[in-house]
Amino acid sequence: MFQLSHFFAQNSRRIIAITAIAVSLIAALGLATASQSSTQIWVATHQLAPGSVLHSADITRVSADLGPATKQYYSGTATLIGNTVTRPVGPSEFIPLNALAQVGTVSDFRQLPLGVARSDLPADLSPGERVDLYSIPKDAGQAPTMVASGIHIQSVDSKSRDLGGAVTVLFLLHEKEIMAVIDSLTTGRIVVVRNAL
Repeated sequence: MFQLSHFFAQNSRRIIAITAIAVSLIAALGLATASQSSTQIWVATHQLAPGSVLHSADITRVSADLGPATKQYYSGTATLIGNTVTRPVGPSEFIPLNALAQVGTVSDFRQLPLGVARSDLPADLSPGERVDLYSIPKDAGQAPTMVASGIHIQSVDSKSRDLGGAVTVLFLLHEKEIMAVIDSLTTGRIVVVRNAL
């Protein structure tokens, strides 16, 4: 026991140095592993309005690990300069795949007017906002489902709102989302939920 404690006393500095090096290596390996799981994703440098054309100053790349959600956003390898913004994108927000339309190609977005009951949408809903659309089935045994997410409001008919009953709202949807929304109207009603993010 004396020999062991004597050994540690004589070599304490060396042991401390080796321990520090080992801890540093472990930390470096942890950082390397974390960086390997992250992906370069485009984000907005400031608020992007629908109809604007992207310039280099409008977007930047960041490293992030979003897991499966990564597929919903533009990879840092995608070419976005010159594309047109189709829905509002906030500052430092990842650029969603449904937020841009390529210049020189037919847009994949369509305008869809819907009459929505006054009780099924925010009272102060206004153009430029983003909303999620939920289907509420007539059959009480079926659960509500989200049929479209992050949808851009193009206009709200204030006259129809003042008259009572249904409010006419003009939505900008990706063409792949339109049928899901229309189909849901045959089995129930649409509820508009403000997207606060």
